[in-house]
Amino acid sequence: MNFKVKLSGIEAVPWLFKLPVKEPFQVTMGGLPLTLVDTLQNELNKFKKANIKPFFLFNGLHNLREKTTNSNTFNLRTSKLNNAWESYYKGQYSAAEKYFQESHEKTFTPLLSHIHYIIQYLNQKGVEVFKAPFFAGPQLALFSEPSQKNYLNAVYGSQELLLFGIYRLITDIDYEKGSYTWVDLKSILLELGLTHDQFIDACLLCGFEYCPTFPVIINSFGKDYTFKAVCDMVKQYHNGVELIRNYLYNYPTLEKYMEQFIKAKCLINNHLVFYPNCTCEPIYKDAYSRPSYDLNQIFGPRLPNDLYFYISQGVVNPMVINNFISGYLMEPFPTIESEEYCKMLDYLKIVRTKTLALLSSNLNDELKTKPVKTTRWFEPKEFDMAIRICNTDFPLSTKLTVDIQNKIKASTKPISFGFTAKHYDSLQLPPISNISNLSSPPPQNNNNNSPNNNESNSINTDPIKDTDQGIFYTLTHALRLMGYFTAPYFGKLIENVENPRIQEATVLFIELLRSNTISSEKLHFIPKPSFEGPATKPEALLLSRVLSLIPSQLDNEAWGGPIDHDIMGFHEITRTLYKSLRNLIEITCLSHFLNHKIVLPPSEYFNFSTQLPFFLQPSASMGLVVKGLILENLSIEQLENIFPNFVNIKADLDVAFEFWDTVMKIVKTLYQDNMIGKVVYDSFISADQAWNEAKKGL
Repeated sequence: MNFKVKLSGIEAVPWLFKLPVKEPFQVTMGGLPLTLVDTLQNELNKFKKANIKPFFLFNGLHNLREKTTNSNTFNLRTSKLNNAWESYYKGQYSAAEKYFQESHEKTFTPLLSHIHYIIQYLNQKGVEVFKAPFFAGPQLALFSEPSQKNYLNAVYGSQELLLFGIYRLITDIDYEKGSYTWVDLKSILLELGLTHDQFIDACLLCGFEYCPTFPVIINSFGKDYTFKAVCDMVKQYHNGVELIRNYLYNYPTLEKYMEQFIKAKCLINNHLVFYPNCTCEPIYKDAYSRPSYDLNQIFGPRLPNDLYFYISQGVVNPMVINNFISGYLMEPFPTIESEEYCKMLDYLKIVRTKTLALLSSNLNDELKTKPVKTTRWFEPKEFDMAIRICNTDFPLSTKLTVDIQNKIKASTKPISFGFTAKHYDSLQLPPISNISNLSSPPPQNNNNNSPNNNESNSINTDPIKDTDQGIFYTLTHALRLMGYFTAPYFGKLIENVENPRIQEATVLFIELLRSNTISSEKLHFIPKPSFEGPATKPEALLLSRVLSLIPSQLDNEAWGGPIDHDIMGFHEITRTLYKSLRNLIEITCLSHFLNHKIVLPPSEYFNFSTQLPFFLQPSASMGLVVKGLILENLSIEQLENIFPNFVNIKADLDVAFEFWDTVMKIVKTLYQDNMIGKVVYDSFISADQAWNEAKKGL
């Protein structure tokens, strides 16, 4: 059929999976796929040329399901990566590229881990984006109802969307021919002689993500059964439940299948969607006023409507909320495992506990006491997270003084960690108990710790409606939770850091020191690699790791420079740290939205979130440049030839010089305060000497 569609709903995730983003080496260095921006723009151009106005709808929270470890997938990925590195270091680059691509092509990790950036890009291009409370399909079904204002003319997505009652579904678009393939649900039902409810039953019996294939079908027809045959069985018994019940006498084991079927059917008929009146309710709430299954066992406990709204706007990553409502934080397998990675996870227990505790503190009394357990692949037992006794105190009475408001207004740079730490004392706050003591009671308000009362420090009691003030307030709370304003006073280490390009890297570096996961020694990989990388020096290891934390200016071509196994392993450590800190800041931000401490126009909440730190982790590209510089004593011209993706390698090296100077100031300060040992200090002094020597050749 030729294009006549105007406003079309797009099921975002299947659409993303079809994008031609092929960057085999991206998995080795992290960061945003370099070709993603051009790919997205090309796809938007296709929509525009076809006179289609896309409305992208992303999935939100997960429904509750049984815990799985996916150890087989992890083992296969580990094997592929090991083969890739072995081939790479043997100079077999085509084979290495193939193995690297295969290691992540089925998980789509490079795209799924950057959905927040993709949403930002689409917003910047004026494209409408929405996140469903749970699945995108039911939300698309609601928005495509003719009764809805500005409803969608058509929906483009997977055939599973037919289960949710989408009557006009585009399954494929041929941009070259200017046509598309679509199916009409009414015609299908008429041809099969089924009601939509019977159609759902037949689909579930054939096998669905949440319901396996009905065993009797395999026994009766074999694996080559037809959908029409299953439809006839459903019509014979009127519905799926009666069909299953008919076989229960001969197959008692079908009782478990019956429960799976009813639960899956309830998930479809009562899926939660976000209505235009800003409430989250089942999609067919009138037709199924009495669900056949407890919805709390499918979707988890009921959350505030405000929270579903912030999810819909992409303000917060659903990860922490998923962990909370499921009661489990299941640590995913890393791309590359090391003892240092596991040590970082131990360190992050406190950060993650604080994050979950902060979320629960803004929910109802029943949810405040909800237990959450952590499961990790390298530990035999799960353990409880102490969120009920965890101190997240930041009184609502805390206000911005007129003095700090004026300083924020006068600032010509983005509100940063450094600015926040420098002006922290301008706030009126109670004393803080030690961040590491999770069993300590919340601190009591003490006016003796408040700044002097005078006219310039009078307290503003209104909600914060200014973006910069809201960012300052959020960062103050987050740094407080991270222990930067307790003894030892880590906040002092970032007060004078002004360059926006090294703000995040400075905090990451301090956290790496606090967790004892940064050193000049080789990483202890698990299992030990079967290959040997090129010879290196301790100074090169330390410098390349530290300087891999800062961003680089790269073009939009797939990576064409060398890669490094050690830097990949170290980046995996920083990746989980980066993500955990981002989650903490997002939930901190969310808490102030939920209690209306920060109030913004609805369209500004997502923009506010994108301005908070740790939004997009850079690649480890600068670490690769530094390693080449130290080991090979390369000139700027040679570096530009070896690393063609850099837009301005000299300017990026200038940032690296500035960041290393900041690092050395921090190291010397902490050594003087007996916060780091002599071995660590000496390794940085040695690296500093090597760095200064390398600079002479530039």
